[in-house]
Amino acid sequence: MSPVQNIIFDLDGTLIDSAPVFVEILNEMLRERGSARHVGLTEIRQFASLGGPALVGGVLAQECGDLRQEVVDFRARYALYKTPFESLYEGVAEGVKQLTAHGYRLAICSNKPQQLCEKVIGDLELTSHFPVIVGSSPDRMAKPAPDLMELVMSGLGTTPAECLYVGDSEIDHALARATGVRFAFVTYGYATDQFGADQCEQFSRFSDLVQFLKEEREPLRSARGVA
Repeated sequence: MSPVQNIIFDLDGTLIDSAPVFVEILNEMLRERGSARHVGLTEIRQFASLGGPALVGGVLAQECGDLRQEVVDFRARYALYKTPFESLYEGVAEGVKQLTAHGYRLAICSNKPQQLCEKVIGDLELTSHFPVIVGSSPDRMAKPAPDLMELVMSGLGTTPAECLYVGDSEIDHALARATGVRFAFVTYGYATDQFGADQCEQFSRFSDLVQFLKEEREPLRSARGVA
């Protein structure tokens, strides 16, 4: 088996907790539609990994007009929202730097629209650590279809055997299986309580994932004489 060279990350629920931002935007949309409803994190999290249409339609519910236009409105508001550094899960900012320093190449594979993926990573000042960022677009099938992962691997110039995909949901697990990429499951994200990613590494903290990957790479670094 080829040693892992590339760590590919899901974004929402894996690197960032975007649910609080979604709460603010969707409650603003509800108020503007004359609704007395106020949604919180519990309502948001059940939709957070399912993509924009499911999130917007599920949360706005009876207040939702034309779903396509509502999603456009939501994404336009999101594009103007400065991603707070507090959105990063504990250990991510430092962990990403450590993985880069250990010689891993990092990438993003997310169902979030391409421009929003790039914006969020830029807001968090992590762009230099992710040479390949792939999000959704109208001409790309969303996860768990293999399209986005194939674009990531093409951008990295690599093969499934040299990659590890890190995600937090059933969709991520299904994508890894569909593309033959090894999977690591972070348990702190948006997966349903019923989901269990059997036969793969599981981590309850990002720092534990980083330590595992650093230790896994040490024999290769030693063989190359890297201090």
